[in-house]
Amino acid sequence: MNAQQKVLNGLPSVKVAIVQTPPAFLNKDKTLDIACQRIEEAAANGANVIAFSEAWVSGYPYWGEGWESRLGDWIDVRTAFYDNALMIPSDDTRRLCEAAAKANAVVIMGCNELDSEVSSHTIYNTLLFIDNHGAILGRHRKIMPTFVERAVWGQGDASGIKSYATDFGRIGGLICGEHLMTLARAHLISQGEDIHLGMFPGAFALHTGPKLEELDDTGNQFWGYTSCRAHAFEAGAFVMASCGIMDESALPSGFALRDTLNTDYAKGGSAVYAPIGIPMAPPTLGDTIVYADCPAQMIKIAKAIIDTCGHYSRKDLFSLTVGGPNTQIATQTLESAKPSELDRVADRYELSRADLESALETVAASASS
Repeated sequence: MNAQQKVLNGLPSVKVAIVQTPPAFLNKDKTLDIACQRIEEAAANGANVIAFSEAWVSGYPYWGEGWESRLGDWIDVRTAFYDNALMIPSDDTRRLCEAAAKANAVVIMGCNELDSEVSSHTIYNTLLFIDNHGAILGRHRKIMPTFVERAVWGQGDASGIKSYATDFGRIGGLICGEHLMTLARAHLISQGEDIHLGMFPGAFALHTGPKLEELDDTGNQFWGYTSCRAHAFEAGAFVMASCGIMDESALPSGFALRDTLNTDYAKGGSAVYAPIGIPMAPPTLGDTIVYADCPAQMIKIAKAIIDTCGHYSRKDLFSLTVGGPNTQIATQTLESAKPSELDRVADRYELSRADLESALETVAASASS
């Protein structure tokens, strides 16, 4: 890699596109038809990176979900939700891969993902990354579904919080409320991003009422814009804020929980921000495709002022540990763990105390070297 390739893989500019159009709600086949059409359209207009919104295949759960749900109607909706979730990989993802390859564009798709493990039937809120050659780069499952989302989606883990090297630069992404998880964003920034995708179900305010989520048609109240602008500054990257749109005409006829829906805020509002946080494409409402040209020079100049993982970092003062449940063991030292704590941790993980002390000594020696 030469110096120029460190930014946008050496390209002077990359054109990004956010597809802001309703899916065929809870109809996977028709939704994939729409996806392939929009990918082709965006590519014909010169897009190199094409993104969709949160849970776009095959629809964000805008309906009410709780113990007061009408049983028969709830069963109908949740069965359709299950049957129209995406498995990775599958014939459905093959269609998306073929569309991405034909378009010569990186495609980032939000989807309801059904776990492909034989024993699991959990559905996740997932970001699927496909490169311009039609290969699946990876997936990211939302690590903490927000509020009532926990009733429909399982928790992901940190394994999918990655920045992928592509022909159009390094690309990563997070889903909605994850942008308020500072350490998750820090982990992604530490891997280097030229382009970041933030996915949301719409552009909403949380304090205007009378509903919990109300449309923000001013661009001043939705916290997603603020967090995306902050991420653009901190990462020194272009940020695509993809906001969902849902028209009730896209709902299946006889949708059982229609009276519980809140799609008032799902009118789009997608935007693209430059590495210094200014809008390249301002928040845009309606059924459309939002485009922006992203010059490499903007990243280079932003990094010259503040390079948060380079000259503006203090790795001697701060560090970030990412992992699963065993992270607790890896980050403790013998000096900081009381005897009773060591016994408790050893018992929890079915280790002998001697084995645990040996492991901690190894970690401490590695950290000090």
